[in-house]
Amino acid sequence: MSPVYIVGAGAVLLALVWAMTREGGARGVGASLGEAAVDFIDGTASGAVVGIGELVGIPATNKTQCQLDREAGNTWAASFSCPAKDFLNYLWS
Repeated sequence: MSPVYIVGAGAVLLALVWAMTREGGARGVGASLGEAAVDFIDGTASGAVVGIGELVGIPATNKTQCQLDREAGNTWAASFSCPAKDFLNYLWS
């Protein structure tokens, strides 16, 4: 038997032991992986739809309070409604 197969089999065995000893067992690991896959697909699809909408000139309809304050030029309100990173980017732009 080749050493590559032995290492591969050991890695698979180790992964199975790890999955079974985790809280929730293998089902918990599978559920976590499934949730991550759904979140990834949902984020990708949502981003594509928003990007295409912006490309053809359709504005986003679910703006945050931060975005509304920045568009209105209300710096004081934006300082409270925006996360620090977004607010500082707004100030410097």
